[in-house]
Amino acid sequence: MDKQQEQHIDLADFIARYRRYWWLFALSLVVCFLLAALYLKVKKPVYSVVSTVLVDQDDDSKSAKGALLKSLSLGGGSKVDDEIIVMGSQQLRMLMVKKLGLNRTYVERKGFLKHENHYNDSPIEISAPESIFDTLSTSLQFKIKVNAAGQASVRVKQGRWRTLAHAENVTLPANVATPYGIFNVHTTRFYQKGKTYTINSNVTGNIPKAESLKKMLTVGLLRKKANAIDVNVMETNVQRGRDMLNTLIALYNERGQREKDEQALNTAKFIDERLELVYKNLTGSEAEIEAYKRAHNIVDPELQAKSLIGKQEGADRALINLEARYRIVSMIKDFVSDPANAHAFIPFSADSTAASGAIQTYNQLVMQRMKLENSAINDNPSLKQLDEQIEAMRRNVVNGVDNTLRALRVQIDKTSGVRAASSGSMSQFPTEERQARSLYRQQGIQNEIYTFLLEKREENALILAATSPKGKIVDEAYAKSEPIEPKPAFVFFIALVAALLLPIIALALRNLFKTRFTSQDELESLTGIPVIGHLQHNRHDRPLVVEEGSNNTSAELFRYVRNNVQFMLPNSDDKVILVTSCVSGEGKSFVSLNLAATFALLGKRVALVGMDIRSPQLAQMLQLKEAPGVTGYLSQPEQQLADVMQHVSQINGLDVAVGGAIPPNPSELLMNNRMEQLMSDLKERYDVIVLDSAPIAMVSDTFSLARFAHMTLAVTRAGYSRRSMLKYLNRVVSEGRLPNVGLVLNDTKPNQDAGYGYGYGSHAD
Repeated sequence: MDKQQEQHIDLADFIARYRRYWWLFALSLVVCFLLAALYLKVKKPVYSVVSTVLVDQDDDSKSAKGALLKSLSLGGGSKVDDEIIVMGSQQLRMLMVKKLGLNRTYVERKGFLKHENHYNDSPIEISAPESIFDTLSTSLQFKIKVNAAGQASVRVKQGRWRTLAHAENVTLPANVATPYGIFNVHTTRFYQKGKTYTINSNVTGNIPKAESLKKMLTVGLLRKKANAIDVNVMETNVQRGRDMLNTLIALYNERGQREKDEQALNTAKFIDERLELVYKNLTGSEAEIEAYKRAHNIVDPELQAKSLIGKQEGADRALINLEARYRIVSMIKDFVSDPANAHAFIPFSADSTAASGAIQTYNQLVMQRMKLENSAINDNPSLKQLDEQIEAMRRNVVNGVDNTLRALRVQIDKTSGVRAASSGSMSQFPTEERQARSLYRQQGIQNEIYTFLLEKREENALILAATSPKGKIVDEAYAKSEPIEPKPAFVFFIALVAALLLPIIALALRNLFKTRFTSQDELESLTGIPVIGHLQHNRHDRPLVVEEGSNNTSAELFRYVRNNVQFMLPNSDDKVILVTSCVSGEGKSFVSLNLAATFALLGKRVALVGMDIRSPQLAQMLQLKEAPGVTGYLSQPEQQLADVMQHVSQINGLDVAVGGAIPPNPSELLMNNRMEQLMSDLKERYDVIVLDSAPIAMVSDTFSLARFAHMTLAVTRAGYSRRSMLKYLNRVVSEGRLPNVGLVLNDTKPNQDAGYGYGYGSHAD
């Protein structure tokens, strides 16, 4: 409960401390809201432009290319994560910058805080050879002004201060020479003659612009376990954002299509080479059969031997099939063994489960290497690792092919044995017929291989003709209906927070660096000396504000101080109050006079003694005669106490001893025996003695009077007393050079200590 009360008090104190600065908070609120409104007016809304692309990894198996790749064991696609890397690559971003001219922006100023960002509709544009934009590594600012007569002023700057080129009164189009190359400033179809233009253009290189777009453009997976890619760009111009995404996706598909075409062209080249070789062999076989028939007068061997060689025909067909398979596998071995095909696809599949699996795995590794090689450098660790895997898999392919060849050879030998056994029954046929059948068999093998290669060439031609994109657009680029920034509600919320915090921070900084204190709270935070009260600014034209029957705020605050002084003087014999300050001007004489008056109003006999004999003030304040005063009493033994005491007519019971004439030796005068006599006489005659002494930081007179005092009242002044002087007072008190010290803060403003004096002084004030 105590802790909650303490927190409540702290909050109330915090509110009270800053309540008097309500005007500052109101001003801050108005300024911050105006700035927020101005920001919302000037700031262009930023929209999120998005598009969704579906990467169909099973597309190859459904197309003509898929049939070929499946037959040639070249199937397999990349993962979606790899496609995300490709779509967000620096290369595609740079191509997009070139195609859309994003490295040049145009802003037309149309008035105070009014400007228009042009995209594909600027009346004036800047062009240069593409080589300049490819090598430009900095940002150039073109400031173009065109008057109504068509005369232009072009200034080219790098950074804020460096001017690279300046042309005055030129007619567009105009060439501007810079250290980075010659740029052409020209008008477009949107230019209107007779109209003035002020256009600022920012020109950057293609590479730096592509790098900067990486922050605006995000490419990521739409959701887990999906083949969809989400592409997003933050743009103030919706059309430019849509063009960026559509162009990026088109470039991505073009790149994928180029990869497909490159693979198909390599396959076509290999098939054409094999077709040429097989065609030569086939032509030779046909010519040999023709010559053999002419030499031996063979017309139709099949009809002649139909009844006898039925069994041998089956053996022949089987042998032809085996020989064809053996040749195909041999071609795979030749292809793999050729060093020129180290990183090329194997374009045939072996008729063997083991060999086909090895070839398929090998082709998948080659495909991964081709994709990685497009974006990786030669010494890339992943590329080296793939090369090692490809080499190992190549050896596996060779082993599998060798095993297949051996197996086929066994089958061929076995089939040849069957055929040889059946040919025994054909011994009655001429030797010429047997030789003819051998020639037919060789022709059949070459013809089957030739037909196979022709089919593959047609399938490959279909792949080259196919235009199916790698990424299928699910959602065309579109902008979300609401801008993502600025959010008016959020901006005004920030303005509200700033409006509340800025005055607090400003006041805290002011308090941190200011050298004077202004309130009782500040005074208490700077010292351990008890603060027994504060006194508000004296708005009256008289020094004596405490009189009989007065109930103004100043009088009540003095009564409050008097009560605290009485608490600090608990003994009846304690009657001497020493009033001092650190420097002059803090109001100690004013405080001394009115404090003495408050004691007199209690019916006590009070003596106010002006011990500030270097700068006496009491005579002038009360319009009393200045002689003989305290200095006369101390310097002239014949003077008596009654000679120096003067009665204050406004206050019954209050007598004053003014300072008197300023002596040449005030310190020695205060130390003589007459001072002892003065204090003794005052104690006998008066109930309360108030000594108005000199400032302690300026002279040492007050310290010589400390031996007579029962209490010291140190006066400080709000907005006048320095914190450094308070440190000095703290040191003096800690050294025990002044007795029983209490502090009073003088001259506070009414709103600085809210609550004090409430309800008092409504008539007298």
